[in-house]
Amino acid sequence: MTPTNKLISFITIGTILIFLGIFWENSNSHSDGEFISLGKVTFYTSLDPGVKEAVNQSKPIFLYFRSETCYWCIKFEEEALSDKRIVEILNNNFVLISIDTFKQKNVSANLNVRTTPYMIFFTQNGEEISRIPGYLPADEFLVKLNEVLEKRKLS
Repeated sequence: MTPTNKLISFITIGTILIFLGIFWENSNSHSDGEFISLGKVTFYTSLDPGVKEAVNQSKPIFLYFRSETCYWCIKFEEEALSDKRIVEILNNNFVLISIDTFKQKNVSANLNVRTTPYMIFFTQNGEEISRIPGYLPADEFLVKLNEVLEKRKLS
């Protein structure tokens, strides 16, 4: 094989790998622009529209920090965010916003989030209600979710 043929082969293989990587990333992303479906729940993918919706509906905010490569995030989404009891509480009582910690580093840094999964509950006015750092099994998350709802009723 001549050096020119080697170079052409190298460039061809590299190009194919780049296109495969782009295809893989796009096929694994559940995002639809302004929204993303995780488990059986749909989230806003940025703060501004989610916060506006929370104010319009007078609902607190569930802010979920994740990344597509986080094992514990995927496990949480498959278990907790697919649990009918949790899905019903989240959909009926909160405006849901998901933040990708790799793509939205400023939001994560501004809220002092350094790990995933990470959850923060806010009032519609932006006052923090509670933080949950790390993974929780569905039943434990359900308990925390009910505690947040109780705190909201008391305030």
